[in-house]
Amino acid sequence: MFFLSERGDTMQRLLKKLTLLIAVFALFSGLSEAFAETKTIKVASVMPEGSPWTNILREMAESVERDTEGEVELKIYAGGVSGDESDVIRKMRVNRIHAAGFTGVGLGIIQPEIRILEAPMMFRTLGEIDEVKARLYDDFAKGFEKKGYVFLGYIDGGFVYFFSKKDISKPGSLSDIKMWLWTGDKVAETFLTSFGIKTYPLHVADVNTGLETGMIDSFYSVPVAAAAFQWYWRIEYMLDYPMVNSTGGFLMNKQVFYTLSEKNQKIIRDLTKKYCNELVKLTRGSNAEARTILSEAGVKFVTPGEEQVRLFEKKAAKTYERSIPGLYSREIFDRIKDILKTFRAEYRVSDKKGHAFN
Repeated sequence: MFFLSERGDTMQRLLKKLTLLIAVFALFSGLSEAFAETKTIKVASVMPEGSPWTNILREMAESVERDTEGEVELKIYAGGVSGDESDVIRKMRVNRIHAAGFTGVGLGIIQPEIRILEAPMMFRTLGEIDEVKARLYDDFAKGFEKKGYVFLGYIDGGFVYFFSKKDISKPGSLSDIKMWLWTGDKVAETFLTSFGIKTYPLHVADVNTGLETGMIDSFYSVPVAAAAFQWYWRIEYMLDYPMVNSTGGFLMNKQVFYTLSEKNQKIIRDLTKKYCNELVKLTRGSNAEARTILSEAGVKFVTPGEEQVRLFEKKAAKTYERSIPGLYSREIFDRIKDILKTFRAEYRVSDKKGHAFN
């Protein structure tokens, strides 16, 4: 009996130890899962600190941390500290940067066809832009997914204008300027050279220096960017005619995004969409305010005559021809034309979905 009792006690002690080990294992498993769920998402932007874009990013970061209960945090690298957009894309591919807000230049490096949203003189109003973007969102999202990115929302910069030290409102005047070209932007190069403009490639951070030294005397930009980067101090004229819609978007590395829980994926999707929409509204309002800033700084707003506009239209058609099919397909070009035709017929009297030429 003694031996049986001793054996029973021993078995009980083993069972207690085994139960304790199981509990410890479960505890550490739970901690491991919790730690695995905690993610720091490194987000890059070429836009300067304090700009509307960066301010919105920081608001979004606060919302993400709050709504995920601290499981996901966004760490913002603004002002181009992570390099130009091509540098950011290289870093995203090796997980040194996980997400970024891009202009059309960066988006186009990954999926060139999205640059059709920046075809010169394609759009007349912001309402038209919104309609086309909404109709093509799923197509672009699928394209980015295949390339290893999750497309989380559009960032709209507004309409792009030409700025110069010279009056460029007369026919033929564009051939006399030295225009900045964003280094590596083949789309802008095609557009500008089709318009007979001599281009000089520079990174965004070097535009001010180029204007100061005389390497360039002109640039293309939305008004709010011209103000935010302080480029307007070195020019005298803005050609007050919208040439191109400036598109953009927010991308996240696909591998990083899908390591998040489904709950946090949805939170990220919802919040990014919300703040991208807020940024679009803010940017459009800021563009109007920037025009006032430029005017008060002495920038002269000049408008092209009818002859100049007709010339622009011919040059724009030439750009389309040079972009199909190398940049975007005839199919998507025709599809957008059909969308615009229907939209314009429906909203012929007034643009009920946006304001023209902001």
